[in-house]
Amino acid sequence: MAHWKDPEFDPKQQAFYYVRVLEIPSPRWTTYDAAFFGVDLPNDVPASQLERAYTSPIW
Repeated sequence: MAHWKDPEFDPKQQAFYYVRVLEIPSPRWTTYDAAFFGVDLPNDVPASQLERAYTSPIW
């Protein structure tokens, strides 16, 4: 959990914000399969992925 405060906030001015969430990188399913079957991961396949989420505007 985090809390953020805008130091330049002016209540007289219209503003909106977005919340952006970044997940800790996790192994892709291909990485698990390569480890399970004892094979090398292809060079063109990333070993992990980073999930992201964005909210609707917060007025």
